[in-house]
Amino acid sequence: MRTIPIALFAAAALVALAGCSSDEPDAASGSGGVEQGAPPTATEQTFEPGRQIAVELTMLSSADGGRSTSFFSGYRPTIEFEYEEQSTECYAQLPVDLREFPPGETHRIGLECDSEILAHPETPGFRVLEGGEETGTGVVVFTGG
Repeated sequence: MRTIPIALFAAAALVALAGCSSDEPDAASGSGGVEQGAPPTATEQTFEPGRQIAVELTMLSSADGGRSTSFFSGYRPTIEFEYEEQSTECYAQLPVDLREFPPGETHRIGLECDSEILAHPETPGFRVLEGGEETGTGVVVFTGG
């Protein structure tokens, strides 16, 4: 008959216990631990000047009071973000497969702003302004990480 060393048995017992949770209530939630599948808490995200912000942008057509011509990468409108009513000039960066952005269309693009921007998933909207007139609307696209 073969015997198992006590140290090996003790190590196996510790590994088995590591996966167990306490039955004591969590002080913050009053429950027995973290809920499985609970959504992460929405938090604001900071974008420093020059850091690209992914956005879903819709440019208004001239019939809707917007632009009558397309724009290209390098377009620098004023952007008014809903969250904390921030306003700054931003540089538009179109994706490689989008040569120009025609009025009346919606696309995902990048914005690089001149000022630090705070964005929040509960208030992701913004307006595009040219000469004080709204020419587009959009939302910040939040990705994991």
